[in-house]
Order: sequence, then C-alpha cells, then structure tokens
Amino acid sequence: MSAPDEEVVPLHAHTYFNVSESGEFCQYLIYDYYDPEGYYASLEADPDEYAREMNRLWDNMQGFLDEEKNEVNGEPVHPEVVFIDLGFRGREELPFVTWVITFRGNLVSGLNTYVTWSEEEELDYDCEAIWVFPEGAEIVDVRTLMEYEVHANILSLWARERDIIGGYEEIIFRIP
Repeated sequence: MSAPDEEVVPLHAHTYFNVSESGEFCQYLIYDYYDPEGYYASLEADPDEYAREMNRLWDNMQGFLDEEKNEVNGEPVHPEVVFIDLGFRGREELPFVTWVITFRGNLVSGLNTYVTWSEEEELDYDCEAIWVFPEGAEIVDVRTLMEYEVHANILSLWARERDIIGGYEEIIFRIP
C-alpha cells in the first residue's frame, strides 16, 4: 500500500476550543478525510503500523503548533497535543482524526487577549471553529481573516475552500 499522503485527501476540518476561568484552553481538532484505498482502515490489522501512523500524525500536528506563536495577555503559551484518535464516519473510506490540544494562560478578571501568528495559507477544504468562553464572558473584539459571528460567550468562525486563513489573529474577551 502506498504512503498515506499520496492517497488520503482532507475533506473538512473543525475545531472546538473551551476556555475555562482558570486559564485552561482545551482544543478538540477534527479532520475528516477521503481515503479511497482504505489506508487507515488497513491499520486496524497491524497494531505496530497503527502506532507508527498515530505517532507520525501526533508529531506532525505538534510540529505545526510549534511553528505558531501564541500568547495569552502578552505571555507566550505553548499548545501541546495530549491525545489522538482515529475513527470512521460509517465507511472505511471516510476516516477522521481527532487531536486534543491544551495550553494554559494567565487570565484576569476584566479584559484578556489571545493572539496567534501563523503562516497564511489557502484552504483546500472548508473549516469551522467554535470558541466557548466561560459563562458571563463577553467577546469584545476579533481580528481574523475568517468569517465570524459572536453569540454571547461563544465565537463561531468559518472559512471555505480557497479562502486564505492564518496570519495575525486576535480575540479580546472580558471575564467578569
């Protein structure tokens, strides 16, 4: 079977961030793929190859995170992959990979700022992100290339295939 990068195509990405009052940021990042040759399904028969592929995906994601610059209230934070999982959307040719990513920032009562810098990129697939801030938090300002809507303490962002995303992004939010 050929290498996964030659046959597995990303279809969609979505991510959910949960921000706690204590400053814990927990991200659930899910990529859906089209895998016509069943590469990921074939890994179930070979635990060693499965482990190698999960380690490769873990390391690749951590490498992307390490290339970003992230700050909470002007202090650097370092997102870390803490879990990875592989599943299927009803058929072997529709796998998805979930990464759980965490970091901690020092939040204060009042205004807080999350900033990230990453390379701008043109999307090959649609993506969405949902940020859930603590109950009673207010999202004051958002700077991003993505489209977005604010619903009380929830920020919903999206971009479509061929949109440019990344660069400088900032979320300013108030915690009571």
